[in-house]
Amino acid sequence: MTTLWQDIRYGLRLLRCWVLASLVLAGCGGTPVRRAPELEVLAARSGAIERVQLKDQSQSEPMSIERATEELAAKVVEPNAVPHRTVELTLEEARAAALTNNLDLKFYLVGPSIAEQALDEERAKFEWTFFGSAGYSHSERDDEGNTVTVQSYEAGVEAPLQTGGLLRASLPFRRADYDVDDIGGVSSAAMSVSYVQSLLRGAGTRINTHSIRIATYQKDITDVYTKLSAIAILANVDIVYWQLYAARRELDVRREQYKLAEDQLDHARRKVGAGAAAKIEIVRAEAGLAGRLEDVINAETSVRDRERDFKRILNREDLPLNVGIDILPTSEPDPIGLDLDAEAIAAAALDNRMEMAELEFRLAVDDLDIALARNRTLPDVTFDYRYAATSESGSLGRALGDVGDGSLQDHAVGISAVIPLGNRAAQARYRRARLEKARDRIDQERLRQSIRQEVYDAVDALQQNWRRILAAEQGVVTAYRDYKVEQSQFTLGKSTSTFVLQSASRLADAQSRRIRAFAEYEIAQVRLARATGTLLGRGRLEI
Repeated sequence: MTTLWQDIRYGLRLLRCWVLASLVLAGCGGTPVRRAPELEVLAARSGAIERVQLKDQSQSEPMSIERATEELAAKVVEPNAVPHRTVELTLEEARAAALTNNLDLKFYLVGPSIAEQALDEERAKFEWTFFGSAGYSHSERDDEGNTVTVQSYEAGVEAPLQTGGLLRASLPFRRADYDVDDIGGVSSAAMSVSYVQSLLRGAGTRINTHSIRIATYQKDITDVYTKLSAIAILANVDIVYWQLYAARRELDVRREQYKLAEDQLDHARRKVGAGAAAKIEIVRAEAGLAGRLEDVINAETSVRDRERDFKRILNREDLPLNVGIDILPTSEPDPIGLDLDAEAIAAAALDNRMEMAELEFRLAVDDLDIALARNRTLPDVTFDYRYAATSESGSLGRALGDVGDGSLQDHAVGISAVIPLGNRAAQARYRRARLEKARDRIDQERLRQSIRQEVYDAVDALQQNWRRILAAEQGVVTAYRDYKVEQSQFTLGKSTSTFVLQSASRLADAQSRRIRAFAEYEIAQVRLARATGTLLGRGRLEI
């Protein structure tokens, strides 16, 4: 009978070994990844390149060049034959819409919240933790079938300290029952407290709060970068507004030029009909009219591009990207001559630019990294102390009640040290940290120089555009006078349609230069404000 029982136990042990081996082998195999249905479609599409025929995408029958040319000419003559919805916007309304709806701004405004959560995560590193465990074992003591059953439990708390220490308090207790006639149950309980403290490497509040300080500065850098991004986005609203203004005025000029070319063609036809001019004048006028058509097309395309940029920035629900809506800027440029002190503006920019603040925080991070790297070069010396009070009894309740009565107490104190021979890795990390700070110092000086240059360039650009406005005003006056003279000469038969159209082109170019000069002056003001880390306008914006 004994031999049979031993064979059964041997068989059970062998079965347990096979089960364990099967589980290990199953864990070593590859696990297939099951994608979601929509991801399966995307994965299948990645292995081939599709082709497209654009004529199949046309919403109407493809059109011939001749027919399209006739329709285009009619559209240029009557641009409002198919009216679009028109929205008038002032610069202030555009700024307000961007503050409320701009997706880029919303994207960057999430950054500070993420950084705040990262900081809170680091602050939690010194939270106390509760731990507990429970165990049960049943084992045979001999071949006679005598067994022992053990129930063990433990509960306690553990607290990491900012000084680099670890405090742990626990209450373990157990109950052992022996299946023997002359032995009953035995219960034991203990109360233990241990304290471990680093003395050199890893010691000190500054070292152990390193990650919290880093997260704090990283949050500050995120706030700085958010403000920097907001300034760039809101400044871009002004820039695109004035670019759209210029594109709209340019389109008006080109349409006016087309009408002038039409008038010149009618004038030439009347003169030829009256016998006062040769038929070549009609050909010349028609050639000039065809050239004006391309200018109108290019101007219309530029307006649509600028409008689409503007719609994306404003992100208003009533201004979708795919709907033809005419946006009319109603704010007019208001250029004035300014005598600016470039040095004073550059000094203000150095104090106000967020890039300089970001570098200051980076240098603070460098100081923390240097202190940490220096501490890591020290030997690892640890002090530990342990106190334990234990008790034993026939019942678990009495054993727990007797803990701490002073009958059985243990005290243990120790110190240990780990000293690396050579310490090359830690020394290299320390030198690298110092070099990184030196590099950031150089980067700070580079940034100072770059900001000064940006301010000087912006001041020069503003003054240049002011002079361009003055020159453009004179250019429009003289070009208009020249055009009128050529018209008079053509009427008297002393000029040709070619000269009249060339004079009209010069007038259009002069008007375009004036429009661009006005818009670029406003844009130059925006860029000068941005160079100083500010925005144009009154008041302030809370990020």
